[in-house]
Amino acid sequence: MKRLRYHLPSFLLWLVVFYFLSERSIFRYQHMGAGVDIGLFENLFYNLIHQGKAITSLGVDGNNHHYFADHINWFIYPLYLLYYLFPYVESLLIFQALVLSIPILIFPFYKWEKSYHLVYPFLYTLFLPIYWIQIFDFHPEVLWIPLFFLFYYFWKKKSKYWVLFFALSLLVKEECALVWIIFALVILRKNPKESLFIGTLSLLYFLFSIFLLSKMQDSITNLSIPTHWERYKNPIGALQNLHLFPYLFLFLNLPFLFLQFKNKLILCLLPYLFYSILSSYEVNKTPFTHHSFIAVPILFICFIEIVETFNRKKKYLFCFTSLLVSIALFVWFGPLSKTYSYKREFMNPGLSTKDVSILRNLLEGKSIVSNIPQYLSNRNQVQLFLSNKTYSADYFVFYQFQNQLTPVFVPKEYKLDKEIEKHIQIYKYKKID
Repeated sequence: MKRLRYHLPSFLLWLVVFYFLSERSIFRYQHMGAGVDIGLFENLFYNLIHQGKAITSLGVDGNNHHYFADHINWFIYPLYLLYYLFPYVESLLIFQALVLSIPILIFPFYKWEKSYHLVYPFLYTLFLPIYWIQIFDFHPEVLWIPLFFLFYYFWKKKSKYWVLFFALSLLVKEECALVWIIFALVILRKNPKESLFIGTLSLLYFLFSIFLLSKMQDSITNLSIPTHWERYKNPIGALQNLHLFPYLFLFLNLPFLFLQFKNKLILCLLPYLFYSILSSYEVNKTPFTHHSFIAVPILFICFIEIVETFNRKKKYLFCFTSLLVSIALFVWFGPLSKTYSYKREFMNPGLSTKDVSILRNLLEGKSIVSNIPQYLSNRNQVQLFLSNKTYSADYFVFYQFQNQLTPVFVPKEYKLDKEIEKHIQIYKYKKID
């Protein structure tokens, strides 16, 4: 009974966060606010099920390609089984909400103290990047967050299970290997054997990932360079967007009162710091996207380890201050505010959920190009419409949002076939009888 009471606060917090993350992301999807990435993964899983190939025409350059031309994430293979059993976008969003919220249940196992079963779970509950990651569509790399927490738990317990969670987290995304390489350097003096094992395996895996990315990219573009390399080829562009970086830095670090910088483990985020600053793409420099996933567990662990070294009075002072700062940020910028989505129109509360149902059942089995491919991704071929490209898909589907004009540019290969509800326009490829 005592153990049950100990875990009850974190369980209740988890229940609230899990429900809220699921409900808000599903609401956004069902009200036509989802982005293309969620369509990319649904299309990927659909093709894995129906063709046995990890291919999609969303992402990269809009042509059919293996997902590994974009990123190396081995979890797409077990995850497609989830979509096979529950072939709905909502099931992916619920799974991601579970992954993001599960650390709330992990904290109490670290140590039998009030701070671990109440303070740190509550601090995680208030952490804004968690909510922005969830609202920014679906990305399987968020598995890194609970996997790193579990790795560190078993690492501190000196249990060999840390090897399992290290290996699993390494497979999440190619950039995770960079974090592990720095981690190996951080622990070199105290744990030379483990450092050699982690560092060597991570370096070899990173080199293999770059090789695989290059090979896959070469197969579709004849350019044997990793897909996202262009983000770092324009240092001037990176400097022009540098004004966005302070927002990322503050939203990630302010809740921890910058105490986390006293922990050497924070050095593991150096790769994330460099590719955020050097990238010319806005998404790498703002806290409102999924890219901050890699920093979340490390920031929390760094903060907790420093706070736990203080005496009782000082410890509670910093915990209380951290919670106050987190509450203030949550109220002003979090889900309770109008700025929850950095583009407010993404929520589209005025749009009917009927549109999603219409689109999901539209032109089954046909290839489609559309301005909203994320709602038509439950088929083999779906492409994002770009005005400077030539298409040969069976149909061009244009969704007209409120206060939006009809398409300024209609591909010349298509002619209007019909309209549904006056704002779903379907154009047929001229060569189709």
